[in-house]
Amino acid sequence: EKIAPAFDREVRELQGFKAKATNASPEPLQPWETGFWAERQRKALYDFDEEALRPYFPIDAVINGLFKLAEKVFQLSIEELPTVCADDKASITSNESTAVEVWHPSVRYYNLRDEQGTLLGCFYADWHPRESKRDGAWMNYFVTGGPTEDGNRKPHVGLICGNLTAPVGDKPALLTHREVETIFHEFGHLLHHLCGDVAVPSLNGIHVAWDFVELPSQMMENWCWERESLDLFARHFETGETIPENLLKQMRAARKHLAASATMRQLSFGRMDFGLHCEWVKRQDESLQDFCQRLLADYQAQLKTRPLPNLFHFTHIFAGGYACGYYSYKWAEVLDADAFTRFHKEGILNPQTGKAFRENILARGNSEPPEVLFRNFMGRDPDSDALLRRVGLLSA
Repeated sequence: EKIAPAFDREVRELQGFKAKATNASPEPLQPWETGFWAERQRKALYDFDEEALRPYFPIDAVINGLFKLAEKVFQLSIEELPTVCADDKASITSNESTAVEVWHPSVRYYNLRDEQGTLLGCFYADWHPRESKRDGAWMNYFVTGGPTEDGNRKPHVGLICGNLTAPVGDKPALLTHREVETIFHEFGHLLHHLCGDVAVPSLNGIHVAWDFVELPSQMMENWCWERESLDLFARHFETGETIPENLLKQMRAARKHLAASATMRQLSFGRMDFGLHCEWVKRQDESLQDFCQRLLADYQAQLKTRPLPNLFHFTHIFAGGYACGYYSYKWAEVLDADAFTRFHKEGILNPQTGKAFRENILARGNSEPPEVLFRNFMGRDPDSDALLRRVGLLSA
């Protein structure tokens, strides 16, 4: 209900943009051309080219900056340890006998400690693609540690993976801003695991409700948009200069392009699967295609050719057990947008605020209901309007 008016306006504006560009009357677009005209509209409105950002995101600087941010905000220290590839074990010298074994020469290994020097956990980082590796980016946990009965602490062990372009020769790999967000996102999941401080492993770290597990990961993405945090790592790989203010403004403005359409698309995923679970079983006199078309009529733009429902190509419904849990991303966006307002108020890099987030969210796992944990950090219930304000659908 809150998104529909802006969604309808965006659809009309995109139709009008194409009509003006082609000297034609406004009419519904074909489904295969919407992406093309949306990108043309974005460039016309904001004069923004994502490729202009690449020189400011050399991969090593981004990763080092991410670790520096974790140190500044969450009062954590990250130390890289020497590694040796399993294939090279036969050639290990006595001086290398303490090196951590890894499965590929490009894999790195780190210790993560708190401000008292306590080892919270260790993690592998596997950033680059290779033939035997699956696509995408993800975080895995290998060992869930935490407090033990004898009063000690068992370290967690985790993994962060990506498929980021590797450097070639003397030239660093330059990332897109979206790739930077992906690194920060997966690192948020990793911190949720490594900072867990719950004695029961099944309640520790990322073992939380689906609509809460994306809060730490999406929370980390916020620091990819703020001048103060970007200046920690976003510097031109040749000149060392920070992102020019005009380019940063363009980047932020373009973020809000078709925000209602993106939100409506996400909502449609959850609505579709809730419908399949709760309503389809009672409506088997109707074809599945007609059922989905009717169910999502208010969530989709009118198009000249009606495409098949996204059910027929939305593999996440079946892969990874998402199902209607995909709606969880949108509620987690509400939580992260709202939670980050505390950093806006108290300081983007405020270590006291960061420690409060670590202690009330990252460390607590599923030891209390998520709404209690959120309340402990924010002092109140979530405000869903925070997300609408962030994406420009509601005035600040």
